[in-house]
Amino acid sequence: MPSNMHATPLPQPVRQAAPRWLLLGLAAVSLLGIGHALLWTWLAGRMETELAGWVAQRRAAGWQVQHGDPSRTGWPWVVQLTLPGVQLREPGGLGWQGESLALRLALPWPRHLGLVASGTQALLAGPASLPFQAASLTGTVPLGGLPLRVQAEALNAQAANGPVLVRRAALVLPEASAFDLTLEGLALPDLPPAALALGREVQRLDVQATLAGPLPGAGSPATQAAAWRDAGGRLELRALDLLWGPVQAGAQGHLVLDAALQPAGRLTLALAGFGEALDALTAAGLLAPGNARGLRALGMLLQRAPAEGGPPRLQLPLLLRDRTVSAAGFTLLRLAPVAWPER
Repeated sequence: MPSNMHATPLPQPVRQAAPRWLLLGLAAVSLLGIGHALLWTWLAGRMETELAGWVAQRRAAGWQVQHGDPSRTGWPWVVQLTLPGVQLREPGGLGWQGESLALRLALPWPRHLGLVASGTQALLAGPASLPFQAASLTGTVPLGGLPLRVQAEALNAQAANGPVLVRRAALVLPEASAFDLTLEGLALPDLPPAALALGREVQRLDVQATLAGPLPGAGSPATQAAAWRDAGGRLELRALDLLWGPVQAGAQGHLVLDAALQPAGRLTLALAGFGEALDALTAAGLLAPGNARGLRALGMLLQRAPAEGGPPRLQLPLLLRDRTVSAAGFTLLRLAPVAWPER
């Protein structure tokens, strides 16, 4: 090979610096990630601090509040504190307990506190408890306070007479002394036949009520009931709508406790299916045949078809006094006495 011939070197790739916009983008994403992590950690700590303050306030007011150590989960878009073994009981003895309660804030702009309860739960009333389970039990409350909204699906409560099933339930607390309750598909337990005269399932019940008067403090249920009565306690029934078997009913009125601590009050009842209700109550032995005939004749005169259409409705004033429900001077039924426990 001739000496003047040399190998031609291969061209080397040119290394180019990464575009400035790419570097800036990576830096921005990194900063956003760090900022999000700091925000998540700060919110989780703030939730624990607010929870500890709320528990201290409730305990100072006479509440019983218990829960296990909270655990943090939900990263990256939810800040969740899960509390095991929760029990809340107000000074009067009413409360709730559950195996687990999760408190949730959704990022990036939390406005509501989410609640998710799971496991076996129970409603508490003094020494008594009503255990129940639900396919789901969730709630929301604005960070600034009420209203509290709670929804439940497939409730199964273990009452003394057997299971009580509710297909769907919704509870709204618009203020501390008011509540709106909706129950759908309420399957009643094994009650005496007279109590199931209209059927074993209540298709729907809507109640809107306000509790007037100071809430009772500590003491036995009988003592609390007497104190509430003496302080002018009153249950204002703003609206009640019921669909039970052949009966569609709506009511408004008020209830109080009389000198014997028995319910008393006045209600205005709008009733569709009046004749069917009389037949069912008479067959169950709750209404004497003579009274049923008189009420049927009165109902035929008073019931009216609503302007918007539908079956005729009877508007009837009801009086509850001395455990007796009467309408227009006719006795409808006699209630069993309420036995307030002394302990």
